[in-house]
Amino acid sequence: MTDEQQGFGKFAQDLFGWYSITMLALGARTGLLEALLSGGGTVDEISQQAGTDLRNTLEWLRALTAAGHVEVEGDRFHATEQTRAVMGPGFPSDVRGVLAFVDGMSEVMDDVAAAVVSGRGVGPGVYDHAFGPAVGRINTPTYSAALVDEWIAGVDGVGDALREGGAIADIACGNGDAVGLAARAFPRAHVVGFDVVVAQGEQQAELPGNAELRVADAEQLPRDRTYDLVMCLDAFHHLGDPVKVAFEVHAVLRPGGAFMVVEPTMTGDLAVDAREPFSVVIYASMLLWCLQENLAAGGAGHGADGPDWVVDALSRGGFGTVTVRPSETGYNVITGIA
Repeated sequence: MTDEQQGFGKFAQDLFGWYSITMLALGARTGLLEALLSGGGTVDEISQQAGTDLRNTLEWLRALTAAGHVEVEGDRFHATEQTRAVMGPGFPSDVRGVLAFVDGMSEVMDDVAAAVVSGRGVGPGVYDHAFGPAVGRINTPTYSAALVDEWIAGVDGVGDALREGGAIADIACGNGDAVGLAARAFPRAHVVGFDVVVAQGEQQAELPGNAELRVADAEQLPRDRTYDLVMCLDAFHHLGDPVKVAFEVHAVLRPGGAFMVVEPTMTGDLAVDAREPFSVVIYASMLLWCLQENLAAGGAGHGADGPDWVVDALSRGGFGTVTVRPSETGYNVITGIA
């Protein structure tokens, strides 16, 4: 096979994937995907359930049949078992959130393209408007499985303190899903989520009575209480001055309290990381979103660079003991003890 043939094969594979994901994102936006996953049916039944035009529904089903997401039996269409599994609650990521990210990128691509040229980044408000509530739930299945029973449980003494009461802060908390998970796991503790833009209405996670979301910059945390645990989940690389954030966190922690930073498991060595198929998602997400928020906040451009820069930031921020624990969830859990 010639280089040209191999190159076209790779391009065609990528192109087929783009069309397939775009069709799924369109289905998520229009209700067609929910109608399909709820049991499917004839074109007319799926169209009626979704409230979509009959002819357009047929073409959408044809496209997903060709993509391998839909099977046809007679005149009835239904999602494949594999597609149902990926879209189900047991999958490590909320795929509807991923589809919302893909869908929303069309709204911010001009801003991202301008930022790639200028180096000035894109502020968080642009993304909040484009992506909507679903993007905040992308990592929720992973947090549900690992936040309490693995990540927090691995920090010596913190779990015991929180079961007796105490307090947790989640900085750059997004829609607050992790805040709610922690508050329900430790009902005697008070849990506060901080972010520069606080989710409202349908965008906000359902929170129990011992949890709240507050507007605050991670570089200027309120001093009205101290915490046993401060966590920053898949967001430290968004922040402009990680050393200043570490200083702020150290100042609000009780003696012996912990700052738990969870970041993607990347080594920072491209030759190693690029061998992992999922690394393209991490690198591309960094460029399209995370890196742009970091640069807009005046950051140095940290991204998928491995854990060393996080360890350095925590050490320079006053944490004498910093450890790195790889997790099978695809994250490193980097913990500093005050």
